[in-house]
Amino acid sequence: RTTTPGETKLLASEVYDILQSCNMSDMDNVNEMNYRRRKAQFFLGSTNKRAKTVVLHIDGLDDSSRRNLCEEALLKIKGVISFTFQMAVQRCVVRIRSDLKAEALATAIASTKVMKAQQVVKSESGEEMLIPFQDTPVEVEQNTDLPEYLPEDESPTKEQDKAVSRVGSHPEGAASWLSTAANFLSRSFYW
Repeated sequence: RTTTPGETKLLASEVYDILQSCNMSDMDNVNEMNYRRRKAQFFLGSTNKRAKTVVLHIDGLDDSSRRNLCEEALLKIKGVISFTFQMAVQRCVVRIRSDLKAEALATAIASTKVMKAQQVVKSESGEEMLIPFQDTPVEVEQNTDLPEYLPEDESPTKEQDKAVSRVGSHPEGAASWLSTAANFLSRSFYW
């Protein structure tokens, strides 16, 4: 309050310049932190040394029966974490342990006798290239003790005499607590 309007304007511009210079260096730090965070959050980045992704082009992968054969072959390989199929382009994206070689996947797929795999890699220019695997089979460690899948049958109907009911309720008497709750909900909410 003791300064003149000209001095206030000068001091304000100095403060603004100081804040701008700090803001620029802070923005660089923020950008660097965001880059590190994005890099660390990437699913299979450098932080995950135990897994890698292999993209395979599978010749002969053209219907659901061949897909099932391929699934069975890949499931038998010890070290396969997950896989997804892109049937339209005959591709399979497989996530595997880092110590498992991609040639093992090709050997397993070739064991079906109806399909053959090639690895899909990107060149430096970003173009996809197909790299054929060697014809010599690679030793594949098999999952031999896989558990059976649970059946997908409906659960059996429970006996009606063991249903939950209020002690002392009479079937011909007042409504049960369950029907009371259902009535309350249906009256309370607008469907």
